This record gives sequence, C-alpha cells and structure tokens, in this order.
Amino acid sequence: MARRLALKSAFGALALALMGAGAVLLLRALWLAIWPLLGPVGTAAAMGGGLFFAGAVILAVTLRPRRLPPPPPAPAPNPLATVIAAFAQGYGAGQAIKKR
Repeated sequence: MARRLALKSAFGALALALMGAGAVLLLRALWLAIWPLLGPVGTAAAMGGGLFFAGAVILAVTLRPRRLPPPPPAPAPNPLATVIAAFAQGYGAGQAIKKR
C-alpha cells in the first residue's frame, strides 16, 4: 500500500512537472508567434505540446481508478451442521414445552 502510494505520488509529480514545462514552452511559443512565423516557433510549439501531452497521459494513467476483483462468494453452509442445529433447536423447544 505504501509503495503504491509512493509510486503514484512520484508519477503524479513527474506528470505535473512535465505539464508545467509544457505550459511554459506553449506560452513561449505563443509569444514567439507574434514574431517571425518560422523556426523557433515550430520548435517551441512541438516541444511544449509534446511535453504537455506526455504529462497529461502520465497523469491520466496515474489517476485511473483501480479495478478490484469481486469478493469471493461466501462458503456454503455445511448441510450436516444445519441439520444438527435444527435438531438442537427443536429439542430445546420441546424441552421448554415439557417444563410447563
């Protein structure tokens, strides 16, 4: 349990760091788009989009709900034990009536 929490935290932190770096590069690409529309803008947009997408995928995988297997069915009661319990209950009821 603790190891799973540690891994989830580490991957979550990595995803957030990549998304932050991607957001910075996307903002830089937007800023550079005002300037000449060649070279640096394409590179910054590709790197920023790639980092942001990688961070989003890692975060989605990290926060995905875990599927638990269904619990095993309850064991069937022993038929002999059921018969013995019914006999004892009937015997006790008969003794109670007899005492009146």
